[in-house]
This record gives sequence, C-alpha cells and structure tokens, in this order.
Amino acid sequence: MFHLILSFLVVYSATFKIDFNESELKGWYIINDGVMGGLSKGQAQFTDEGLLFYGSMSLENNGGFTSLRSPFSDYNLSEYKQITIRYRSKGISMALQMEEDRRFYYPNFKVKLPKSEAWVTKTYVLSEVRQYRMGYATGNLLQRQDQSEIIRMGFITDEKKAGDFEFEVAYVEFR
Repeated sequence: MFHLILSFLVVYSATFKIDFNESELKGWYIINDGVMGGLSKGQAQFTDEGLLFYGSMSLENNGGFTSLRSPFSDYNLSEYKQITIRYRSKGISMALQMEEDRRFYYPNFKVKLPKSEAWVTKTYVLSEVRQYRMGYATGNLLQRQDQSEIIRMGFITDEKKAGDFEFEVAYVEFR
C-alpha cells in the first residue's frame, strides 16, 4: 500500500517547467506580421531575470502581431491541470499561445496575460483556457485531448493597437 501512495504522489507532483534562460531556450524564434505584409517588429534578449521580448506594433499594411515561439515538438501536456507564469509587461497586452496545428489559420488556445509593470506570478486552470481562431474566441475550451496534441507554444501580442511593448518572462510551469 505504501508503494501505491508513493506512486500517486510522484505522478501528482510532476511538473514541466520552462525557465527562460539562455541555456534552456534553444530554437525559440520571433515571427512578426511581416509574413503577411505587416510592419510590426519584435526582438528578444536575455536578462538577469529571464527573457525580454520587446518591440513595436504597427497596423499598417494589415499588420497587427508579433510573437515569440518555441520550435515545433511534441508537448504532451495532458497530465497537467494548471499553468503558472511569472512575468511583467507594459504597453500592449500579451498572451501565451498553444497550438495543435502548423497551419496559422487553425484554432489555437490562449492564456491572456494582464499587463503588470511589477513582477507577477499568475496560475490558470488549463481546462478553462479558451480556444481562438484568427484572434476570435470560438467558445471552446482546452480539453485533455487537446493538451496531448500541443506542438508549439509561445507568446503573442494580444491587442490590435499600434505602439511599443515590453514583456519579460521568468518561467512557465505546468503542474
């Protein structure tokens, strides 16, 4: 019986954490709206606290986003119930985005991150994360099956307004 309890505790306490430091972030890259003709610009640099993603949003030429994304991989998140993000931001609102398909026009899931110039640590329930398609909510929520099919994560500007932004992230942890 002790072995069963110990096994349960190990499964329950398992986490997947992304520390935003130079040694752990191989392959993350920026995608600006220039892929569709826009003029927004995003850049990233490492800081003592994590990773700073910053730039400017432009709505010219049908622009309106810039993003920092992980490489495509198998991010099976089905064993996790929560996500915790430590960050600070100013300017344009950001969202953590999780994708199931390589095609940009397929639905994805977003955790909207309220602006805060001070460091904040926010925890969200994964089953309450909303699905979006081309920036519009579909009314669907992230299901366990969806969690098992995540192939890319990242951060994306989450407001259609021109201006500068700064978003610094220390970690993302799934529990």
